[in-house]
Amino acid sequence: MQSKAFKALTLAIVGLCAWTGAAWANWEFVGGEEATEHVARVCNGDDEVICFELGCSTGEPLAYRLTTRNMPGMVAAPRLDSLLFVGSQLAGSLDFSHTGLESFHAPLEETQLRGIDRLKAGIRAQLHVWDSADSAPVIHRFTLIGSNAAITEVQKFCPLPDFDQRELERRTLPDPAAQILGDMREACTVLDGQLTVSDGFSQQIDIDGKPPMDLRINHGAMLCDSTPDMVCGPAGCLTSFWLGMEDGRYRRVFLNAIQDAAITGQPGVLTLIVKGSQCGDGDEAGPCGKRYELDGFDLKEQQP
Repeated sequence: MQSKAFKALTLAIVGLCAWTGAAWANWEFVGGEEATEHVARVCNGDDEVICFELGCSTGEPLAYRLTTRNMPGMVAAPRLDSLLFVGSQLAGSLDFSHTGLESFHAPLEETQLRGIDRLKAGIRAQLHVWDSADSAPVIHRFTLIGSNAAITEVQKFCPLPDFDQRELERRTLPDPAAQILGDMREACTVLDGQLTVSDGFSQQIDIDGKPPMDLRINHGAMLCDSTPDMVCGPAGCLTSFWLGMEDGRYRRVFLNAIQDAAITGQPGVLTLIVKGSQCGDGDEAGPCGKRYELDGFDLKEQQP
């Protein structure tokens, strides 16, 4: 599918489509103390109906939802890429997946919290939905009359997700090298290039001084011939470090451009060779060595 950034830019440039004179239902809240489902929603359509919702089941976090009726194109799609606009402002990029035959769910991201405030304060909204890679988006228009009261009510029953825990899970992979290699190969193909991988791409390393072994991945060992500087620049090449976990997965603790790295012999401490502003004034300073220390699941520069 097209990148969301491209979609957002294109739609922002051409502007939002004109609003028709059709009447839509106002927002409503469904749920309460005795309910197991709590939803703030707005619906439109007669034969083909779509409801845009914020809600949760009891004990679950707040999330975006869609429910539809008689919309086979959406039902057949494995997932839905969507952009939410309030007025002319982008309020969120939503990734919907199926939760039922005519129901969809998009997890709430921390970056979308401001978009919820816009929904509560705005006048009207549009949801642009791509149900296939080669089709134009279908635009669904909603009023925001009553949205403030309905969303405020649902927020009383639906807690926010644990964004920190979700971020840790995103940084946790069963095979980081395979994932990174696959992503890089896909990006290189899009750029009409061929990818070659040299020695030193993935190396076992002991970062924390305890089993299992950890990983260092040198992204610069992958070369896309059409874009040689994709992951390397004056500061160095993109490098990631991953802690081995007891369940066999790896959690990323560092991702940045460096020149090189060395083990110090002190558990949890590495010396990273960096260049540029980190070594002094100007982009040409260095290279120099900086000691980084493991702090939870982040490798951070030691403070003097």
